[in-house]
Amino acid sequence: MQTNLIKKTVLAVLASSFILSTIPQIPAKAATSSKQVEVLLNARKMAFPDAKPFQDENSAVMVPIRFVSEKLGAKVGYERVGGKQNITLKTDKHSVTMTVGSSTAVIDDQSKTYDSKIIVKQQRTYVPLRLVSEGLGQEVSWDQISKWVWIGSKKPPTVEELGLPKTSIDPYKSFFSKRPELMTNEFNEPYKYAFKIKPSNFPLLMSGYIYGVDLYTFHDSSAYNGLSYIRVRTTDISPNLYLLTEKGDVRYRYKRNELTQKNSDGTVYYYYGIYNNTDEFAHNIKDSKQLSVQDIKYIGFHTSSTKDNLSLILMDNPWRK
Repeated sequence: MQTNLIKKTVLAVLASSFILSTIPQIPAKAATSSKQVEVLLNARKMAFPDAKPFQDENSAVMVPIRFVSEKLGAKVGYERVGGKQNITLKTDKHSVTMTVGSSTAVIDDQSKTYDSKIIVKQQRTYVPLRLVSEGLGQEVSWDQISKWVWIGSKKPPTVEELGLPKTSIDPYKSFFSKRPELMTNEFNEPYKYAFKIKPSNFPLLMSGYIYGVDLYTFHDSSAYNGLSYIRVRTTDISPNLYLLTEKGDVRYRYKRNELTQKNSDGTVYYYYGIYNNTDEFAHNIKDSKQLSVQDIKYIGFHTSSTKDNLSLILMDNPWRK
C-alpha cells in the first residue's frame, strides 16, 4: 500500500477514536426543508429560465409546459376554441391535447385524467409533469429525498464526461504546502490538473453515485444541536473531502460514521465536520477561533481514481456569504 494512503488511514483511525470518545453516538435526523423541485432529464438538471416547477396541493409536480415540452422534442401549439384555451403537443410518435382548467388530456387518442388541472400562473401555463412526460413516451419517477423528478435515464456522467476544461493546479498548490501527501491520487501519482465543478453539476459518478452535497445544521436536543456539517448523499461509497480555507491551508475530512443516515430509498447521507480537533492534535494547526463554513474557500473531493486520473476536483464553497 502506498505511503500516503497509509498515513491517511492511520489519521482516520486516530480521528475516529478521539471523536467517538468525546461525543455520544446518535442517529442523524432527517432534514426538514422546503427544497426547490428539480427536474432531471437523462440525469441532468433542467435550468428553467424564469417560471419554476412546484408541487401543488395534490403533490403533483407542475411545470411550465412550453419549456419542458420543447426539451422533450415536442412542438407546442395553442388554440382558443369556445372561450377555452386548448394546447397540443406533438412529436413523430406521440400527440397530447389538453385544455386549461381541465384535468383530462387526450394522449394518442386515449383520454386520461390526472389529479391536478392545467392552470395559468404568472402568465405561464402549468401542467402536471407526469402528463407531459408520459404523454410523450418518457419514463418518470419521483425522488422524495431530494425532491427531484427523473425523466429518462438515471445514469449520471463522471466529472471527465461533463466536458469541463482542465485548469492548472498551480493556484491551489500553496494550500497543500504543509500536507503535500494530499496532492496525490490513491496511486501516489501527483495531481497535474484541476476540475472546477458546481453544485448544479450533480448527480455525478465519483467514488460512487453522488446525488449532491448540501450544508446541514442539526436542530434537536442532542450534542450536535446547532452544529453544521457538509452532507453528501450517495448510493454507498462517498469521497473524503478537502477543505481549502481562507487561511491558506487544507483540512482533510473523513465521514463521521456515527452520523451516517440510511434513507428510505436505499441512499445514504454521510456527514463531514467543518471543525475537527484533529487539525490541532495531529497537524499542529492552531485556530484562534473554531473553523466555520465561512472560512472555507473551496471544497475538494478525494475520489477513487485510476492511475491516469491526475485531476483534483474542486468546488467553490456555495455557502459563503
